[in-house]
Amino acid sequence: MLLALSTSTPRGSAALLDAVDLEGPARTAAPPGGDPSAPHAATAPHAGARLLAATTYADLHGHAERIFGAVDQVLAAAGVPAAAVQALGCDVGPGSFTGVRVAVAAAKGVALALDVPTVGVTSLEAMAAAAFAAGAAGPGDLLVPLIDAKKGEVFLAAFDRPAAPPEMPPRHVPRDAAFDAVAALAAGRRIVVVGAVAEEIDALRPLAARGEALDFPHAAWIGRLAIARLRAAAAGGERGRGAAEHDPALLEPLYVRAPDAKPAELGYTPPR
Repeated sequence: MLLALSTSTPRGSAALLDAVDLEGPARTAAPPGGDPSAPHAATAPHAGARLLAATTYADLHGHAERIFGAVDQVLAAAGVPAAAVQALGCDVGPGSFTGVRVAVAAAKGVALALDVPTVGVTSLEAMAAAAFAAGAAGPGDLLVPLIDAKKGEVFLAAFDRPAAPPEMPPRHVPRDAAFDAVAALAAGRRIVVVGAVAEEIDALRPLAARGEALDFPHAAWIGRLAIARLRAAAAGGERGRGAAEHDPALLEPLYVRAPDAKPAELGYTPPR
């Protein structure tokens, strides 16, 4: 079982997924009806992971107080103890600096306590995975997930197909430059943008697709991508948490933009 966390945006979430054995065959859940971007929707690229439980809450400034409550909720809903968790998936950002740090610290703490591997997944690729799975975009389109970066900016990345590295890695740009940045890369392809903040940008609003897991990253999609990476590592001969890439001690946030708070220079004395 894999526990996934996301606290990079105003919507926090936790999810518990069952891959039966993270290094072997997994059960497949039949996709329920409704929003195909929803966390409970099982789709072909990620059908090897069955979502057992998921919960969300809206509280940008309360992640530190609420994320472990969300973890308790999904464990209780699935009827399993924390000791049954075999791996952690963590939203490493970009997004709220404080929020990203909360998930990374929580995932590290739990993984080190349980001695299990941890996989970092970016917020933007989780949104992209949900959008491709929902059919909001397909191969040949340019899919651009966005997250509000505050200070008149957005975080964005660009993807041209599912389960592939981004065509444009995560970056931050001014809101009024977002459309030009995307259009310059599109080269005639259809542009699809996802992310709640797109509704606030006039040039991007007509290109936006909406959905529960498209507006903000969701832990269920963090978990699905994390399981896929653990399976790929296993197929490549890596085992356990000995693989450095999945060592929780090495998990780091992806801020993209430098944080405002910086360490004081040596010898600095604050004013009195």
